[in-house]
Amino acid sequence: MPLRLQTTFIPQDQISSETKLWYAVLAQAITDASYLGVRKAYVDCKKKAIEWLKSNSKDFKMVCHYADLDSDYVKRKFDIAFTNNKFNITDIQQKIMNDRRTPSQIKYEKKGFKLKF
Repeated sequence: MPLRLQTTFIPQDQISSETKLWYAVLAQAITDASYLGVRKAYVDCKKKAIEWLKSNSKDFKMVCHYADLDSDYVKRKFDIAFTNNKFNITDIQQKIMNDRRTPSQIKYEKKGFKLKF
């Protein structure tokens, strides 16, 4: 079940474009935090999104304010979902993040080449 941020029902035609934009910023952060794949760049985005959503920083509060949402409510909902293992970094993702090789090095090593610098 996806994390829901909406606290009250407001008809779409009564929500400003700016509010929709900032809501989309929060939605993208939640999407990034829920990534289950193994691409290193996306796993890095996942880690940063989780840190940002858990931070309750001034930036986070500002985005929530512009999205017309209570930042405490959003943080509480995210913390509950995180506690229920909805956004954890998997063991495979952790292994990928600890691998210091670049994607190019990994690609060439799979083809039987070894890049040394």
